[in-house]
This record gives sequence, C-alpha cells and structure tokens, in this order.
Amino acid sequence: MIGLEHILAEATPLLQRYGYAAVAVAVMLEGAGIPLPGAILLGGAALLAGQGEMNLTAVLLTAWLAAMAGDNLGYWIGRGGGRRLLLKAGVSRRRLARFDGFFRRYGVWLVLFGRFFDGTRQLDGLVAGGARMSWPRFAMADVAGTALWVSAWVIGLSALDRHTAPLRRFLTHINPWVAGIALAAFATLLYWLFRRSARQPRVLHVKQTGSSPVLPPEKGATGNGRPETTRRKP
Repeated sequence: MIGLEHILAEATPLLQRYGYAAVAVAVMLEGAGIPLPGAILLGGAALLAGQGEMNLTAVLLTAWLAAMAGDNLGYWIGRGGGRRLLLKAGVSRRRLARFDGFFRRYGVWLVLFGRFFDGTRQLDGLVAGGARMSWPRFAMADVAGTALWVSAWVIGLSALDRHTAPLRRFLTHINPWVAGIALAAFATLLYWLFRRSARQPRVLHVKQTGSSPVLPPEKGATGNGRPETTRRKP
C-alpha cells in the first residue's frame, strides 16, 4: 500500500491516455499471475472518479469484470499446464491428492480474501487451478472476493478519502507481513510437494538388487513361516 499522491502520480498519465482499458488490462493480467500494477491503476481511477474525471460506475464494473476474467484465466492455466508441470517435476500423485483435499476444505476462504493482499492476489487463481479446486466453488468465491475488493478499493478511495487514512495506515503495516507469510507458505508448499518420502530410497534399493525385504514372522507362526496349529487330543 502506498500514498494517494504517489498513486495519482503513477496512474494518471496511463489513465489519461488509455482510460478504462488501462484498468481492465492491468487488473486482468495481474489476476492471471503477471506482476502488473493493477491495484495502483485501480486506485488512481478511483481517485479520479472521486474528482469527477472518471465515471465511478464504469470504474467499478470494469475492474470487477477484469478481476474475475484474470482470476479465471489463472485458474485454467494452473489446472492445465500447472498440474502437468508439477507431475513432470517429480511431485507424486499422492501428495497432489492431499494438496487437493486441503483446497477442498479451505480454498473458498483463500480465494475470497486473497485478493486484498499482494502475492495472494496474483497467485490464488493459479494455485486453486493447480489444486483442482472445483470450478463452481472457485467461481462463487471469486465473484464475491473480487466484488468486495473492488468495492472497498474504489469506493473507499473515491468517497471516503478523509476517513480511510487509519485504514490505509493499518494496511500499510500489515501488508508486508501478509505478503511474507504468503511467500513462506508457498515455499513450504513447494518443499512439501517435492520432498521425497523416507521410504522411497529403500524401495528403489529393493528394485535394483532384486531382493525382497525380510518381514518378521506373524504372530502365531512357526519357524518355517507356517501358522501354528493346535493338535486335538485323541
């Protein structure tokens, strides 16, 4: 999060030249995982709308539709190419299945609130697609999350400029922590996906030597491996 004056200085030239198209392209591609200043251009458009230089309703609709389009583009990229890339890189299907289960339980909340912070805003669609989160659940959470984000960002900057100073200070303080936690969680996820289980080297050794592991005899078995039988008295 950065100051309003800086947002205006950065965004105004592009907005004056390209208008709503600049907001649409930047917000959409940012949602698909490309690091573009979508939030800065959206904030600049909100401030210009508050000054009467842009239409507030048009800014809201443009940003909302672009955010949903970008998130869905990232989702399908992650569901297709991202999944195959992880499998080719050596991630086991068992680990991917566990990752899928995690997203089935918590993915809606991650998508719903992930748009409010740097890092998660760019990656939530890609990660949700790679985790094979069902598209209806993703779309439902994304519609609500993008609507909340766009409304808070645009209306907050355009209509409540004086009263958003404490909120902006709070977000300025918390955003680096959230971004750091998101990156640490992403790195932990990659480590967990690519980490070899402790049993894999032993299985590989058995395949190379052609020998089979010696198992302890079952309870009640005799020395020759056959189960012990009880003789009936004559």
